Amino acid sequence: MSVQQSNLDVVTYGEAMTMFVAAQTGDLAKAAQFTKRVAGADLNVAIGLSRLSFKVGWMSEPCR
Repeated sequence: MSVQQSNLDVVTYGEAMTMFVAAQTGDLAKAAQFTKRVAGADLNVAIGLSRLSFKVGWMSEPCR
């Protein structure tokens, strides 16, 4: 097995999640509009580091 040099500074590993945020405060059952956002601690770290100009990769295991 050969080892390749990576040009990445950081690689995070974990699951991605989608967060739906209601446009209005109040009873969630009455909300008519939502905004979709990326969530998950590992992705939040990767996004933050990339905004600080780090070269970041992300890995996850496929769903079964």
